[in-house]
Amino acid sequence: MKAVKKLVEVEIDKSVTLRSLPFKPGSKVEVIVLPAGEEDIFNFMDKTVKSKKLAPMSLKQIEKVVHSARAGK
Repeated sequence: MKAVKKLVEVEIDKSVTLRSLPFKPGSKVEVIVLPAGEEDIFNFMDKTVKSKKLAPMSLKQIEKVVHSARAGK
């Protein structure tokens, strides 16, 4: 999964426009809108990983940990 973070301003009609996205035309994307200035989950996790001195993990490694936890191992 490729995530893209953009900082945009809300327009007068309370809408936003996203331009120059790295996806093919016709691709389905999920959009989550959060107010800027508040710490988002990505910044929180970056800080947590650095402060705890955790080794970076691939998505496959994370999936393995999650599946093990769900299985009670």
